[in-house]
Amino acid sequence: MRIPRIVGVVGVVILASVPLVGMAQSDNHGSPLAKRGLGQTQPLAANLSQNSNWLVYGFEREGITYYQVNDLAGRVHVIIGNADDVFWALPAGDVPARVSLPTLRVQTPRGARRSEVYRGQGFSLVLYGTGTDAVWSVEPANGGN
Repeated sequence: MRIPRIVGVVGVVILASVPLVGMAQSDNHGSPLAKRGLGQTQPLAANLSQNSNWLVYGFEREGITYYQVNDLAGRVHVIIGNADDVFWALPAGDVPARVSLPTLRVQTPRGARRSEVYRGQGFSLVLYGTGTDAVWSVEPANGGN
């Protein structure tokens, strides 16, 4: 009677893994954040973007969250790191990016259109303008620069 023993072992393994699923890091929209692939053109991660012109991938490692923004061709434009209320931009991608952070504001182009690309818990990632004058901005979730 080996089959009942195998079924019992499989059942114990499944039940033991249930608490681990509840502890998985998420973007607060129900999408789990990836553990690997940061900087890749097509990472194995869910697209978290609210803007159909951009791809936003979330990653988490050792309590630090990273948000990578790619264009539709897969080129990395900006990677934002976040721990608690501190944000920073990583020097990543082939496209030069100007980034405005809560602790270091960059002037946005005059008359530039505001385009929200991602909204997370407590902050939004917004793009002002296009081309080489564009500025990525990390802003409080209620908006404004």
